[in-house]
Amino acid sequence: MAERRKQLKVAAEDAQLPSTRTQLFGRLIKEDFYLLVDLSLVEVLFSLPLIVALAFEYAFLTSVEVRLDTVFPIVFYMGLISAVGWAIKYIGRNACFSVMKKKVCNEGCFITPEIMRSIREGGLKSAVNGLIAGLSAFAAASGSVYLLFVSDTFLKWAAIGVLILQFILVFGMAEYFCVSENYYDLKFFAQLKNSFSFSIMSFPLTVLHFIAVIGVKFIFSLFAPWLAIVGLLVYFLGGYGLTVGAATLVGHSMFDKHINMKYYPEHVGRGLYKQNDSDISEVD
Repeated sequence: MAERRKQLKVAAEDAQLPSTRTQLFGRLIKEDFYLLVDLSLVEVLFSLPLIVALAFEYAFLTSVEVRLDTVFPIVFYMGLISAVGWAIKYIGRNACFSVMKKKVCNEGCFITPEIMRSIREGGLKSAVNGLIAGLSAFAAASGSVYLLFVSDTFLKWAAIGVLILQFILVFGMAEYFCVSENYYDLKFFAQLKNSFSFSIMSFPLTVLHFIAVIGVKFIFSLFAPWLAIVGLLVYFLGGYGLTVGAATLVGHSMFDKHINMKYYPEHVGRGLYKQNDSDISEVD
């Protein structure tokens, strides 16, 4: 078991590989849950500044009278601090995506050295990617709070909807960026542009992923602090790794359909069993 936790398990023969990414996802949960836990703990480590910032924000908000002049400054300034936490978080999250890419493509590696390599070589780009997501979250939170207090028209809700929508799309971009950064060798802004396009093209999946990664924890926090803590524990003990795995597989499927089929046919269905060259992988 100790050896399994240090090195990725690789299929020795093509016939041992799953035929679809749905099967691969199921196998990941069934046979490699230890990897999901390990990656979750890595992300938790890098998420600590963000978690602390959000905890302080929650404590401040629950200790003041609900007025614009008391609530908005807390959301505004703690949101700016949290944006830095997002940058740090994505350094670790991108490293988790790097290991997951190796896993789903049936490429061997030692887990800890691969995480360190990703941090060393892609840490700056990952931090900028996370900072963009954090500033998007800041705009959505502070803008929505301000509008809730100063406006009482239909336009208020439309504007809040736009703020939330941009956060969903930018978050989707940040996730696709992590998948793409570990798959293609492109310039930063080209990677960012492609990732935003994929976030829009797969909007229903982007929304589902947003709910799975962020929405569930936010909803839990609205009911009771202890429920939010329980939710966090679930993510700490495998949930984050699971979302990394799901995002990686969906991203690779999108790459096959929109890029690899035309430009890199040899990459189509990487990590899947293909009986012949005409087989095309799918996400069922």
